[in-house]
Amino acid sequence: MIGRRTEPQAAPHAHDGSASPAPAPSARQSHGSGLPAAAGQLDTLDSLLAALGSARCAVYSWDLRSDRMTWSPNAEALFGPQAMARMATGTGFLAISGAADAGSSHHGFKTQTGEPGSSDGTSYVSALRLSLSADGDVDWAIDQGRWFAGADGRPAVATGTVHILARQVGAMSGNTFDPLTGAPTRRHLSATLASLPQTEDARWAVMLLGLDDLGRINDRFGFEAADRVLVALAEHLRQQMKPGDLLVRFSGNKFAIVLMQVDDTGLVATGEALIESIRRTLLPIGDGQIPVSATIGAITAPTSPTHPDKIIARLQQAHELAKRRGRGRFFLDGRTDRDDVRRRINVQMADEIIQAIEHDQIAAAFQPVVHAGDRSLAFCEALARIAPDRQGHRYSGYRLVAAAEALGLMGSLDRRVLEKVVAAMEQDPGLNVSINVSATSVSDDAWMRQFQRLVTPEIGQRLILELTETIAVDHLPAARQFILKVRKAGCRIAMDDFGAGATSFRNLRKLDVDLVKIDGSFVRNMMQSEDDQTFVKALLMLARQLGIQTVAEWVQNETVAELLRDWGCDYLQGSLSGLARPLPEPQAS
Repeated sequence: MIGRRTEPQAAPHAHDGSASPAPAPSARQSHGSGLPAAAGQLDTLDSLLAALGSARCAVYSWDLRSDRMTWSPNAEALFGPQAMARMATGTGFLAISGAADAGSSHHGFKTQTGEPGSSDGTSYVSALRLSLSADGDVDWAIDQGRWFAGADGRPAVATGTVHILARQVGAMSGNTFDPLTGAPTRRHLSATLASLPQTEDARWAVMLLGLDDLGRINDRFGFEAADRVLVALAEHLRQQMKPGDLLVRFSGNKFAIVLMQVDDTGLVATGEALIESIRRTLLPIGDGQIPVSATIGAITAPTSPTHPDKIIARLQQAHELAKRRGRGRFFLDGRTDRDDVRRRINVQMADEIIQAIEHDQIAAAFQPVVHAGDRSLAFCEALARIAPDRQGHRYSGYRLVAAAEALGLMGSLDRRVLEKVVAAMEQDPGLNVSINVSATSVSDDAWMRQFQRLVTPEIGQRLILELTETIAVDHLPAARQFILKVRKAGCRIAMDDFGAGATSFRNLRKLDVDLVKIDGSFVRNMMQSEDDQTFVKALLMLARQLGIQTVAEWVQNETVAELLRDWGCDYLQGSLSGLARPLPEPQAS
């Protein structure tokens, strides 16, 4: 769970050029205030000042009307005598801190008003770029405190702290830290992931937090303001983390957080609480503050040895899935190693589909649809297949279509199948075929242009176009326009998988369909389910009354076939009458 961070950071390089960072105190030396105890309890002024110095923090009081600033005694050792001479006034302090307007506009002091005599004051926080040395080096710091109003309601005095942010280099080889936020970089994240256990008992996790709309902040307020926001966000994250957890600057607007001991429930609670705490926090942009939001993707530890690059890739995918849900959302990718295997298979299949479309290797297999009475061939349904068969097997039509839909390739697949089917019908004047048209293609001008170019009236009289129930329910106006256009070529329209969705017979009449294909899930279980028998029998009766022909899918045995025939079903399709097969190659004359 999120708690206030109590483990201080390692100190950065000293300004006198010393290369040795001060060692970070252990968690045992920390107290709830976040400041390390130098020795004993913080019950004397010396011990308090020592603690402030160890944390690289100084306290000030600022008389906003006279512009005079008073600093805690440890400030000169922290900032240096030259800087302290300038920081005796607020104007000098703001000049050193890189404020655009070195005056009373800092934190909105110039424009805000408050309640006179209030002991609560008004809080503020700002990220500062401190220029403390003559060599041009810059340290980032967090300035936060409260201002109090005078009798006229205007800001009169402010008290606060300046905390120079530590560069987390103490335990890192190669100084792999981000100079802006002081956090370790992605290089250190890879090393950390490689060192963590990857077993069934591992309880660590990683979150990837992305600041939403950083580009907008850059455009509206400038790059320096965006830097201030990132620095303040990094400090906010440190304050929310548990001792031992690791904050990493992952990329431009992203931070990774490694949680060393957390279960799934705690991970979700931590991520959601972190998003909420950021949403309620105003971050500084210089003279003012802005609200921000963050989106988090998270993963749990792998249960078997996994390369850090693969862990990071999975983490990035989790963040992408979180972004698809909307700004300010949390998503936990709870995939197991078995899921990753399935995903690799899907990726391989996706590559097969893309290659097949690009190299004209999409083929059509034809499944017979027979008359229920004499079992003579009525027409064939064309199903997409990948050919030639690279791996010695063929993907099922269902898997092929599902993968194409997930990849956004249904439009390309539909157009290629239409092209193959029309070519086969031109070769065989006696061939009658039905093809499936996806929701994508119903509204696709490219598909319609190809249809109008390829399908002549002679071909159209032998072609049936199958639309799914989903199209009828979710895309009814588009479906009606589509049907009006294709009927001009003489095509018939079939409603596929009828009964599995929410289409009513009223919609069938609106669409003026010629055939209804009863979903195979009802037909397959007819002999085991009286409810399915009643449902199928009612569908057949209603379709007959409306003058709509019917096709029963997934017919697998004679008993079911005879029942369907007796109930008035027109056509049968399934393993009983034949599976999908490629057409035989035409004989040479």
